[in-house]
Amino acid sequence: MAMNYTKLVEGIKKHPTQVLAGLAASLKEGAIAVTELDLGKLWCELFGFGTYTRVKEQKVMASKVMETAGAVSSDAFLNITQQFAYTTILQAYDIPDRPFSRLIPSRPSKFKWERIPGVAHVGDDALVVDEGKEFPVSGTTEDWVDTPETRKRGTRIPVTKEAVFFDQTGLVLERCRQVGDWLGVNKEKRAITCVVDAGETDQLQYRYKWRNTSYATYQATTPWVNVKTTNALSDYTTIEAAWQVLVQILDPYTGEPQNVTIRHIVVPPALIATVPFALKGMVKRIAPGYATSGNPTNTEVPNPMGDIIGQIQTVSSQLLRATSGSDSTWWLGDLAAAFEYVENWPMQVLTLGSGSHDEFHRDIVAQFRADERGTFFTKQPRKMVKSTA
Repeated sequence: MAMNYTKLVEGIKKHPTQVLAGLAASLKEGAIAVTELDLGKLWCELFGFGTYTRVKEQKVMASKVMETAGAVSSDAFLNITQQFAYTTILQAYDIPDRPFSRLIPSRPSKFKWERIPGVAHVGDDALVVDEGKEFPVSGTTEDWVDTPETRKRGTRIPVTKEAVFFDQTGLVLERCRQVGDWLGVNKEKRAITCVVDAGETDQLQYRYKWRNTSYATYQATTPWVNVKTTNALSDYTTIEAAWQVLVQILDPYTGEPQNVTIRHIVVPPALIATVPFALKGMVKRIAPGYATSGNPTNTEVPNPMGDIIGQIQTVSSQLLRATSGSDSTWWLGDLAAAFEYVENWPMQVLTLGSGSHDEFHRDIVAQFRADERGTFFTKQPRKMVKSTA
């Protein structure tokens, strides 16, 4: 059945929100095919045939889509806005998932950067006190960590009248509305860069600045050791080896061991199928060694890591592999205890429609903008260990 554009426009005038929402849902669910929606006829119904004819007679120059900033114009879609017969539309790649942004806690702040104060533990200074003697004096000292300066990030997408008018797919505005999702991808990349310590730049600062000195997150020597080499992920013994590194890290003030809580194992996609062998299943042990005679003792028990360490959540993403550049390096620890996001204001997506200054002067009929301000930073690197093959 042909679409009645007169009734559609009348419905939009009376109940714009409901009608537009219903139309969008019908297109998304496939109840109305994209090819059934003729934007030219809709334009005629809205602005008149004369306006439609004048726009159609305008010369549209072909140009290559460049990577420089500029309005989304009809030139960018020249290959798909000609008079072709459409039976389907090309689906865009899925937007990557963002697990690291979800797991790292966010804290609001009204400052560009902060000095987070702390006080060191007293430590075990207890001594034997003989009768009538004075008790020994103990004390503590100040501690602090500085956060990097927060930075504002965002982008804006202006869309021309021609880009909307000649769009035969109905996807131009939908893709532009996803500007907030892609700013979220940018935030996820920054979170991963912080977790794996992929290297600071002028635009991205996140390292542990402790008592006025900046440190890489993963150290092979002093002032702490949280790197385990030649420890390719395989079975429970490699998890145990990484855990042993964490439990050997001492409090820098008291010299006492830290309380170790492991909640996450971070792995590239190449190691996803290996994780169950390291965390689950049964473990078999033969004593003595690999004896084949003499009635050796054969013992099989559930993987002990669950009882010793507790439940561990697996965290992975394609973006992790792209950032770390490794298929074999993995991390163990507590992401929420090791890292934090300081947020001045959360992500916001703004839309500017018709009636704007840009529409009058440049025929920019829609604009989409997304921005946020904050920074990831390493709060306590002693809560994570890095293992390499």
